[in-house]
Amino acid sequence: MERDPFLKQIDDTTLKSVRFLGINVIFGFILFAPVDAFFHTKYPLRDFILLRAGAVSVITVLTALAYARWAFNPVIMRSLGAGIMTVACFTVSCLAYMTGGGNSPYWTMMVLAFFGTTILIRYSLREAAMIYFPQWLIYNGIMLYSGIDFTRPEFLNSSVAILLSLVISLVGNWQMRALEFSKFKAQQELAVANEELKKSVSELAFKKEQAEVKFLQDKLWFAHDLHDTVGSQLAQMSVLAGKTDTRSTTHHAELAKGTLENVRNFAHVLKGEQRVDDLGSQLWKLEQSFRALGRYRVEYVPEEGVGRISDLALLHVERILSEWTANVIRHSGASHVAFGTHSRENFVRIWFYQNAGGFTWRGGAQRGGLRSIAMRAENIGARVTVRRRGKGAYFVLTVKTG
Repeated sequence: MERDPFLKQIDDTTLKSVRFLGINVIFGFILFAPVDAFFHTKYPLRDFILLRAGAVSVITVLTALAYARWAFNPVIMRSLGAGIMTVACFTVSCLAYMTGGGNSPYWTMMVLAFFGTTILIRYSLREAAMIYFPQWLIYNGIMLYSGIDFTRPEFLNSSVAILLSLVISLVGNWQMRALEFSKFKAQQELAVANEELKKSVSELAFKKEQAEVKFLQDKLWFAHDLHDTVGSQLAQMSVLAGKTDTRSTTHHAELAKGTLENVRNFAHVLKGEQRVDDLGSQLWKLEQSFRALGRYRVEYVPEEGVGRISDLALLHVERILSEWTANVIRHSGASHVAFGTHSRENFVRIWFYQNAGGFTWRGGAQRGGLRSIAMRAENIGARVTVRRRGKGAYFVLTVKTG
């Protein structure tokens, strides 16, 4: 079964700490060895040297085993740590027994062992209790085995002090473990945040690539529009060029004017000088404009999934709607307006309803205010009509989609 990631992290720290604990205990036993010569006791110095040498030898072996490959096993690494702790505390208990029991300064080394192990090794509360309590029992057992009076203040003082340090060490283990867990959670959350950041950066790069592709597609659309729209007008102009009658000359001038406007519109869009709103944005702005006037009941019926309309066509649609709504405001006397779109496979129908000023128009105009609307619709291959409905009318603009 897969081991918990937090416990894996604790295992890595524990193995390093077991090795460091062993090295420190060996160093401590060697460092305090000269102190043994200053005790006046029945035990010769040789016994002290043999005891310390035996402890150092065993701890050296346990520390060396902590560097073996199989020490990565969680149970083995904790067993090695417990072994080093037990050997150290047993040796300290023996040294205390050899140098006066409760009067010996060596029992304080057990307090140091508890605190040092708590700082170095991230045992859980249960693991620490299973390791620390036997050390206290071993100390008391050795002292009682030596025949010491367990009611003597020196023994009680040392035993209670070791027990108190044991409890404090257990609380410390619990706190250290909690801090490690908080640190682990923070690392996990940071890792998740980094992954989200990487994902966002990737999405941003993807969107940038999409934008570049869209820009190239738009340029292709412009090329097609320029070829179809302006090319058609230039063809008509070439046919009319040789005619000198008034009607042909007038039509020729109108074609030239329309062609010039189309080329100018292409240039504005390609150079980024004019940003064209999509159809939904245009109708939303139209709704806000009517509402701002405060004299109309306004209904806007939005539609999802409207087909794609070229920027050139959108530019003309915007101006057509602007001109038509200007006529409605100035001349119709309407109090209620409604508008929206209705899409089909390859075209979208933009409709506008007014409840007054109705008339019928089929999209053709030689002069007057509707001429500009008709010309703009013709320039983008769109169809425009007005149908009377009661006292009002429906204005309908049908535009091709790609």
